[in-house]
Amino acid sequence: MMTIDKLKEKYLSTVLALGFALMNCKFHLSSKIDMESFSDKAIDISSISFGFLLAVLALLLQSDTPSIQRIKQGGRFNELINFNKKAVVASALLAIIALLYLSFKVAIIHSSIYICGISIHEFIDCVILAVFTFQVIEVYLFLDLFYTIIK
Repeated sequence: MMTIDKLKEKYLSTVLALGFALMNCKFHLSSKIDMESFSDKAIDISSISFGFLLAVLALLLQSDTPSIQRIKQGGRFNELINFNKKAVVASALLAIIALLYLSFKVAIIHSSIYICGISIHEFIDCVILAVFTFQVIEVYLFLDLFYTIIK
């Protein structure tokens, strides 16, 4: 049986990211945000998260200090690595999507392509906001588990 904590760890980021994307599609929340500035900052945040998370991963996998040994023997090491992996992938994905958005912004804004009844511009806004939400929550869950383990 799954506990609430396990359900939170497994589904929270995905559910909130999809929920936020659907709310954005329905209520056009991204039209109230400067998506160019948001995307620019998202690249900064995701790049920093990417580097930080990879550095932590390298420390976790290569270090033999007593605290790292305690983490490895604590039984949740694989979960910790899995959270790190998802957060790293989300960080890289967010940086790539935001960079492509900024690179092709003029073409995207003036495009007449529609996906699921919304313009490609709104669709990409939804994707950027969803991936950003997913990435922030995954980094939080990774750090939460990391600090819980090292106590």
